[in-house]
Amino acid sequence: MNNMLKNHFKIAFRNLLKRKGYATINIVGLSLGLWCTLLIGLWIVDELDKDGFHTNGDRISQVMSTFVSEDGIGDSWNGTGYPVGEALLDNVPEIEKVVRTTWQRDVVTNFGEKTINAKVIGADVGFFELFSFPLKEGDVKNCLTDLKNIVLSVEKAQLLFPDGNALGKTVNLILDETEEPFMVTAVFESLPENSTIQFEAVVPLDTFLPMNNKSWGNTWVQTYILNKKNADLTELSKKIKDIPNTIGGDANRTLSLQLLKDRYLYSKFENGSPIGGRIDNVILFGIIAVFTLLIACFNFINLTTAWAIKRSKEVGIKKVLGAGKLSLLTQFFVESIVLVFISVLVALMLSYISIPFFNVITEKSLALDFTEPRFYGILSTIALATILLSGIYPAYSMASFKSTNALHEKLQGKGAESALRKGLVVFQFILCMAMISGTLVVYLQLDFIQNKNLGLNKENIIFMPLDGQTILQSKTIKEELASFSGIKNVSAAGTNFIDMGGSTQDPTWEGRPANDPIKSFSILDLDFELLEMLNIQVVEGRSFSKTFATDTLNYMINEAALKLMNLDDPIGKSMQFWGDEGGKIVGVVKDFHFNSLHNQIAPMILRCRPNETWLLYIKTTAGNTQDAIAHMQKTHQKFSDLPFSYHFLDEAIENGYREEQKIQQLSTIFTTLAIIISCLGLFGLAMFTANQRIKEIAVRKVLGANIAGLFKLLSKDFIKLVGLALLIAVPISWYVMQHWIQNFAFHITIQWWMFLSAGVLLLAIALVTVSYQTLKVATTNPSKSLRTE
Repeated sequence: MNNMLKNHFKIAFRNLLKRKGYATINIVGLSLGLWCTLLIGLWIVDELDKDGFHTNGDRISQVMSTFVSEDGIGDSWNGTGYPVGEALLDNVPEIEKVVRTTWQRDVVTNFGEKTINAKVIGADVGFFELFSFPLKEGDVKNCLTDLKNIVLSVEKAQLLFPDGNALGKTVNLILDETEEPFMVTAVFESLPENSTIQFEAVVPLDTFLPMNNKSWGNTWVQTYILNKKNADLTELSKKIKDIPNTIGGDANRTLSLQLLKDRYLYSKFENGSPIGGRIDNVILFGIIAVFTLLIACFNFINLTTAWAIKRSKEVGIKKVLGAGKLSLLTQFFVESIVLVFISVLVALMLSYISIPFFNVITEKSLALDFTEPRFYGILSTIALATILLSGIYPAYSMASFKSTNALHEKLQGKGAESALRKGLVVFQFILCMAMISGTLVVYLQLDFIQNKNLGLNKENIIFMPLDGQTILQSKTIKEELASFSGIKNVSAAGTNFIDMGGSTQDPTWEGRPANDPIKSFSILDLDFELLEMLNIQVVEGRSFSKTFATDTLNYMINEAALKLMNLDDPIGKSMQFWGDEGGKIVGVVKDFHFNSLHNQIAPMILRCRPNETWLLYIKTTAGNTQDAIAHMQKTHQKFSDLPFSYHFLDEAIENGYREEQKIQQLSTIFTTLAIIISCLGLFGLAMFTANQRIKEIAVRKVLGANIAGLFKLLSKDFIKLVGLALLIAVPISWYVMQHWIQNFAFHITIQWWMFLSAGVLLLAIALVTVSYQTLKVATTNPSKSLRTE
């Protein structure tokens, strides 16, 4: 048995060396398919592995809050009111533990002469008991029991205390413009990269408690629960759904649960239920990986069954000499295994070379870890699937040749096998057409996003965050920046114009009916002149102005808010929320995009609150941007020991679509690979067809056929197959991309010319692919061809 297998492997290598062209095309095609599949496989495993390290990961869930507006549409997100945690623990016996956290904030932290910036979160006492973030030093149960405790990351502890003795030391944090002392009670190890909860220090939750934010409606905390063993999460979600109404008196809000390990992939909600998110990208690229591998395997099947005719005498002689079907099947299957094995080695080499570039695009840290058992699991699964897909049918087909037909070379590739090859070619190009048209639609949508008028001017605008030191001198810093010749204007806001998360359902206004349903508004705190700097149009009333002393109490609204409030004449109407003194509506601004184009423009209330802004907006004069940045850095360094940072508004807005940009880049790469693999197969079939008809072509040339006619004769069948693929692929592609583009509230219209362009491109590529072999045969001297035959 061992000798037989050894002999099969010898024959396999001998046959590959004998047919170098055939072997090269197959190895290159399979290698590219395996390379693509391996990279995508590593990426998918990394995506699926988020938050998978927590010991009780199957029992940890995040509480989701859904606000139901008057039109019945629910808007879900992962923030809850402060009282939700206590209400769940007191009223739901299936819940074992509740932990609340805040979102991270950049906080100035110092010890003696050393000053650093740390990303700090507030958390309940049981934070390190619920989550598997191991402590290097300290006690998980008692490290957050006092309001003045702080737990540092091992990296930040090393910066502040190089001697390694951090426990019991006192550091100072600047919170809300006040410097306060905190005692270090624990140090935690480096956080895993696959954790969606990222932070550098933790303080008790109530230390971060903003004023007036203990209500049910102010959803400023994230609430996590640990359910008891054997508790059903679906039933538990139903049980907590109406707690905001039954206990908190908030009839417009409901609660639900989402497993922590699911929230990274399922971040898109509709009426309180997850309907997608990054999982859509995982599925998309999983399909691309499968399609690419299928294309490579179909190439192998096509070429192997086509060129099998050349080996018909070999099969016939072996059968006459007594070789059984199983023996022949084993031999041809071994040849497939050898080809796949070589292709796997080439794919590994390509992956090793390309993975740094792949990481740049995906913004990950993937690696070919040969010490990781899971890596071998991925590799062996892909290799085994390739061997089975590409090896079984060709081996069975060749082993099934009838010895009499094989010896007399009566196998002409007709019938079922010929139909199969044509079907596989059509299927390959259906996939290629779908990938090309999909990539084109993604590209055009991104181009639409980048060039759409957002309702604000983003050119020559830089925003610069104020840290815990510079915010104390914000007025002086603004004056110094404004005095520089390269800076046209300086203003400020309490948030960025990329992802404004602040909202409220609290406002009351003059003329609002007593029974009016609860309505949600986004909030923008800003300084004077910001609207003018960004060219945001005022359509009614006026903008905020320093000439009106009361404007720091007044409001402006956008058109969407005006429609929601149902006011005919809003100017001069009184408004109040969050317990402030209240003021008047002085103006209405034209709707502008302050969030992703995935979403509709939300109702917004604008407040002129210079003292509540932390993000400086600087408009530079044309050609002086670098000088302005240098002056900004110099000014920052006068008032702060912390690193200087800045961002261009136009680049920041563009980076808000990084996921779509990744999809476009990766789709382009993998579509190109799929086309190359398909064309390799088409090239191999063209070469086979040309060789099969070489005598016929010679006779036709002797009888007067010209090159153009012969080219048409040899290429028309391939072009028909590609054309058929296009006809089938267009409706499929249209349906899939129409579904994808609905993720954007503002998007392009998918038109017929997009698919026509993709089809023409694919036809041109196919024509170029087959033209080399057809022209080569058509231009060969007929006497030489006939003599060869």
